[in-house]
Amino acid sequence: MNILYIANLSKNKWAGPNISVLAQVKAQSSFDNVFLYNQNHLELDEWRALKYFHNLNDFPTQKLEDLPIPFCRPDLVVFEGMYQFGLNKCIRYIQKNKIPYIIIPRSELTKQAQKQKYLKKKVANLLYFNNFIKNALAIQYLTNSEYLDSGEKWNSNKIIIPNGINRKDVIKSHFNETCLKLVYVGRLDLYHKGLDIMIEAISKIKNELRDNSVTIHLYGPDRNCTVAKLLKNIKENGLNDIIFINESIFGVDKERVLLDADVFFMTSRFEGHPMGLLEALSYGLPCLVTMGTNMGKEIENADAGWVAETNAESVKLNLLKLLKSKETLQKKSKNALKLSLEYDWDKLAEITHKIYEIQLKNK
Repeated sequence: MNILYIANLSKNKWAGPNISVLAQVKAQSSFDNVFLYNQNHLELDEWRALKYFHNLNDFPTQKLEDLPIPFCRPDLVVFEGMYQFGLNKCIRYIQKNKIPYIIIPRSELTKQAQKQKYLKKKVANLLYFNNFIKNALAIQYLTNSEYLDSGEKWNSNKIIIPNGINRKDVIKSHFNETCLKLVYVGRLDLYHKGLDIMIEAISKIKNELRDNSVTIHLYGPDRNCTVAKLLKNIKENGLNDIIFINESIFGVDKERVLLDADVFFMTSRFEGHPMGLLEALSYGLPCLVTMGTNMGKEIENADAGWVAETNAESVKLNLLKLLKSKETLQKKSKNALKLSLEYDWDKLAEITHKIYEIQLKNK
């Protein structure tokens, strides 16, 4: 199968798609003939080293007909994202020539995401994106929760294929039950990542957290002036000795932080399939998450942590559950690692190949 992937990757190391898209295409190259067309001039040495990576430096016209055979008329096109492809020249050509395409919206169609910049998105949907989505062969959601939160109104045909993760050489082996360290690694975005929910929950039980020597460490880039708001809330609620804000970390530094933590703590309002959470699981780190992370059911079923509804009261109650069940950390760690193995990239690529073949056969 000849698959053309169209993406708009940036150099931001903290952006999940910049990791997952490349890993996805690399894994798929073992089963299909792939071509990744990045719709900008950006590139990194490690991207350029991949024989299937191309960008506007290689093919500046942004026209599918200028790509080499067979990708000027591929069997299938996969759009990695949605709103970044408005009025894209490739789309007009694809639709005119009836080339089947799949959209991976990465949470952009969820109700919570649609509320952000609501009027702008409503107009854009009416003028352009509703047609783009409706005429897709299928919408590929990363989790069933993302699909349910998006609804069927966009396109009646959906498939669900999650993000993947590579197995780690080292995993979590020791937990400190007398001095718990919770960690979050990801964008510091107050609304999207539910960090206001997190702080409200912590402020409700700050004395209990102090009594159990619990600290929470947040790592990530500042988005929408979130750091200033977090520092203000932390000071106003007297949480300076509990919550600590840190800059972004990558590579061996991130590995060290995750292995040094006892629990991964994520309170997102909405997600597609968060790579940071998958990575934490792959290190065998138990997770305390909200249902908004779109992995609540999976973590609950696997007994790999604690799962709260997406509100401060529920997060508070699950923090208290964590404090009362510290002796289960080792067991939940093993379950977390076992759960992560279900998201092996090579395994998912084989599944994807079979699903895409079925979709093309039935189109």
